[in-house]
Formats: sequence, structure tokens, C-alpha cells
Amino acid sequence: MASRKEQKEQARTARIAQQEAVAASAQRTRRIQILGGAVAIAVIAIVVAIVVSSSGGGTKTGSALTSGSAAKAAAKLVDTELANIPQSGTTLGSPSAKVTLTYFGDLQCPVCADFTTGQLGGGLPEFITKQVKPGNVKIVYRSFCTASCNNPSVSNPQGLFNKQQEAAYAAGKQNRFWNFAELFYHEQGKEGTPYVTDSYLSGLAKQVPGLKIASWQSDSTNPVYASQVASDNTLATKYGVNATPAFVVQGPKGIASAGSGVLTYSDLVKAVNQVS
Repeated sequence: MASRKEQKEQARTARIAQQEAVAASAQRTRRIQILGGAVAIAVIAIVVAIVVSSSGGGTKTGSALTSGSAAKAAAKLVDTELANIPQSGTTLGSPSAKVTLTYFGDLQCPVCADFTTGQLGGGLPEFITKQVKPGNVKIVYRSFCTASCNNPSVSNPQGLFNKQQEAAYAAGKQNRFWNFAELFYHEQGKEGTPYVTDSYLSGLAKQVPGLKIASWQSDSTNPVYASQVASDNTLATKYGVNATPAFVVQGPKGIASAGSGVLTYSDLVKAVNQVS
């Protein structure tokens, strides 16, 4: 028969083994949950692509606003990506994040759309999931006119650029800027065509979950947003920005240009590491 000491040791060994088994089971469950979330987002993205393709719409092929099931799929994709992330004006992410990524963009810019939606290796969706959502980085969007100002199909391209950017900023008053802007990028018309109209902007606004349309329409004409667009342009000039999308990172170690174009997730993380 085992001694009292041996019995205690056997009980201790059994208890430790049980705890390790429980911990291993919890870790497996967590991995499955994370994988399930990633798969869900990927499935939504695939559904968006299939629906848009089958409906004849699409980011680069048409000038009409996406509607019906394609619009619902795009709105769901954006809402899923941005869920539970703080928004304030054009800022996405925790106010206490130590690093700020400033994103200079033009809502009609097709390269900005590729970066924002994850096309051609664009890293923003992954960056939002892995860096912004955990609170490591916040993103601040700034306006800089590129594709919009080179649109030969409209009589006043600068004026139209201002109007579309101000409409997005007005959504930001209700903490929905990023929903509006990402939907714009998902539903861009063909570059160089006059697809951006009052109807187009209103249609986007109606797709944004929780956006109060009457307030948004009133806020869209508030001169504070015109001033904000002008201020953004001044800041872009200060940083030497001459294309979109362009990026500047700022953190505990200073401020630096992160480059421009369709940056990958690795490109963005490398830039963040330089200043954090």
C-alpha cells in the first residue's frame, strides 16, 4: 500500500495533468474561434466578389451604384471588418494607440481602392484586423486630390472632389466615416467617368448601418468639412505627398514616410516598427 506521502504526490500529479489537459483544450478552442472568424470574413469577401460579378456591377467596370444583394454583401463585409473598433471623425482605432498611420487618399482613386479593399495585395484589411483592432495603431484618413482632379468628364473636378470628401467627413460626425469611405472604394465607378453624383453619395449613405440620413445630408454642407479638406491638402504638401494612397507613420521614435501605392501588410508593419 502506498504511503500517505506517495498518495499526496500521486494526487498532485493527477491534478497537474488535468489542468494541463483543460488548458490545452481551451487553447485548441481559441485557435478554432480565431480560424472561424478569419474564414467567416474570407467567405463574406468571396460572396461580395461573386455577387458583384454576377450582377454586372463591380469596383472598376461600371458607373452605377451597386444595389440589391451586392450592396448588402459589401455593407456586411465592411461592417464585419470594422466591428468593435472605435471611430472618431476620420480616425479609426483606439485614441491611446502609440502609433498613428496617416493615410492620404482620394475616394475616386482606384489604387486607393485596391489598397483599402485588399485587391492586388493591398494590406489594409489585414492591418486593421491585426494592428488596429488590438489597439496597437490608429489610422487617420486625410484627403488629397489625384484621380478626382484628373477626371476629364466633369466640369469642376476639384469641386466634385471636395463634395465627395466632405460627404464622407459628414458621416464621420456620426462615427461612420470609415464605413462610408470603404463602401465608396468597394463600389467605385470606372475611373474618368462622371459617376459621383448626389444620388450616388446618398445611395452610399443609405447603405451605412446606423447612419441618420437627414443629419448626414445637413452636415454634408457644413463649411467645417470644407476647411478640413483644405487643411488636409496643406498637410499633404508639408509631407511632400504627390500621389495616393500615401502614408506617414508617427510614434514614440518619431515620424517617417511609409511610402505610397498598394502597400502590403508587411510594408505597413515595417513602417510601424520604425517609429514604435
